[in-house]
Amino acid sequence: MSSDKNKIRIVIADDHTLVRQSIVQMLRQQGDFEVVQECEDGVSLVQAAIQKAPDVILMDISMPKMNGLVAIDKLLDNRPDAKVLVLTMHDEIEYMHALHTSGARGYVLKESSTEQLSEAIRVIHEGGTFFPNALTQSLASGKGSSTDDTSILNNLTRREREVFHLVVAGRATKEIAVLLDMSYKTAENHRGRILNKLQVSNTAELIRLAARKGLLE
Repeated sequence: MSSDKNKIRIVIADDHTLVRQSIVQMLRQQGDFEVVQECEDGVSLVQAAIQKAPDVILMDISMPKMNGLVAIDKLLDNRPDAKVLVLTMHDEIEYMHALHTSGARGYVLKESSTEQLSEAIRVIHEGGTFFPNALTQSLASGKGSSTDDTSILNNLTRREREVFHLVVAGRATKEIAVLLDMSYKTAENHRGRILNKLQVSNTAELIRLAARKGLLE
């Protein structure tokens, strides 16, 4: 077994306790992984990622308090070098594009094998990326560019993407301001710019657009 100093340090976030504990147990059995903290929501994940400075952050997307996509943006603001691996049940290509754009280094489905997850962690730790073939092919064909209608998030700034995901998750402007540590007026301005950029008139239309693009949890 590897010595602790040679192990890949991991912070894991998933709001389903049994799922999270099963993954932790599996990782510990590999011998070269060390889980330094478990989190059950996006807020605690961001805090742990900053405080623990793990080698790899393994996280779900659908989490309480702070959506995983927002959490990625927020932690990358504080730790631009953070290596994020998303472990999720969402297999829509639009979701993969959104995560790739947000700065995640990899994307693994929860139905994947232990070997695939372990490989993804090691690849990302070494500086590589690990995405499904469907995304690789989509990017190669140019469908991941900002000119493609399905990749609507490419037209938004990182801060606007944070607000976008909170809006479509049903958060009020006041809640968004608190979660993202900004004034109410700033949050409202971001919401307005998002509507303008995506050419929708109101929040209901924005949510319908997100649903059509597979960007709702």
